[in-house]
Amino acid sequence: MAGTAERLLDEAMPRWDVHERHQRVVAAPVEVVWRAVLDLRVSELPLTSALMRVRTFGAPLGTPDRPVVDALPPGEVARREPTELLLAMVSPTSWHKPMSAGPATQPGTTAQLNRPLPDGWVRVGMDFHLQPVAAGTRLTTETRVLATGPRAKRVFGLYWLLIRAGSGAIRREMLRAVARRAEAASAGAPGA
Repeated sequence: MAGTAERLLDEAMPRWDVHERHQRVVAAPVEVVWRAVLDLRVSELPLTSALMRVRTFGAPLGTPDRPVVDALPPGEVARREPTELLLAMVSPTSWHKPMSAGPATQPGTTAQLNRPLPDGWVRVGMDFHLQPVAAGTRLTTETRVLATGPRAKRVFGLYWLLIRAGSGAIRREMLRAVARRAEAASAGAPGA
């Protein structure tokens, strides 16, 4: 559509090796869903917490009352309130730990995300995108991963085969939890 800005994720990561996208229509206005995304707590995501413990060899996602967007390994890079939140990280790959818990970095800008890197790293971008629809809000989350070279692409490709189902389960659990939170808030709102 002419005059429409690209999504933040499109600007930050126009290319990728692997990606996944999940969406859900939430019966609540965009502003309420936006607040639910930001206010979602680790305690509301038991499956995500368990899978992240496996991935990080026992390290917790965060304290139960910590906001999920602050606890996730990708950190916030940009936002357009109340419709887009972009999270990203850059992580090294290795044969035994394709996306190790460290020394991953959370870039503060898209320029930092896209800085030149040697083979052996992956760039990860994840967003929450909210769009008003007749039934409320379409909430979409998309994750994109781009390897920095052929070795990183091979190693991450094997890792992706192992974790893809869990990654999708995490995204679906997040969407369900946001919907629960937003719909409850919307139902309890005066005049709703």
